[in-house]
Amino acid sequence: MQMIKLYVLLTLIAETCMSLPKSYQARFVSWNSTGSVVDFRVRFLGRERRLNGSLVISEDLDSKRFTVSAESYSDVSGGGDYKLMPFSMPHQSVCQAAKNFWIYFRATLKYGVNTDIPFELKPCPIPNGNYYMKNASIETDDWPYIMPRGFFKGVATFKKDDIVVGTQEVVIFIEDRTP
Repeated sequence: MQMIKLYVLLTLIAETCMSLPKSYQARFVSWNSTGSVVDFRVRFLGRERRLNGSLVISEDLDSKRFTVSAESYSDVSGGGDYKLMPFSMPHQSVCQAAKNFWIYFRATLKYGVNTDIPFELKPCPIPNGNYYMKNASIETDDWPYIMPRGFFKGVATFKKDDIVVGTQEVVIFIEDRTP
């Protein structure tokens, strides 16, 4: 009984911490897309570096043939010396990845508001098409409570039948939130 009470208490504390305002803010720095099956064509506008562009998916992304994995890196000084971080996404089907990890992006890319990318609907297969992204700023609401400051790079590798068909490299800058 004590273990159940402890578990409930820890769950409530974690939920409370996730709902607190984050002490940091983030903005896009760069986005490099390579490959032919999943192609993000983006640009950043204004001082806020708002994301605008499109996502072109050239084939239906089914859970049998298409997989994705991701690693993250941090560069506190900004000198280009990125260090591997423990935040990662293990190799898994694109459908499973969208289901498990979309929570971290849904506040930034709001379906029906500033994008029509259907990840929020959890389709499988993910349908091919040309999707838009408009005036998206990074929202950290669903991110971990503590994040390292400086440059943060995420690299996702897409595979089809275990052959790399594309990568996405996104760099953001994380800094203390200004009052």
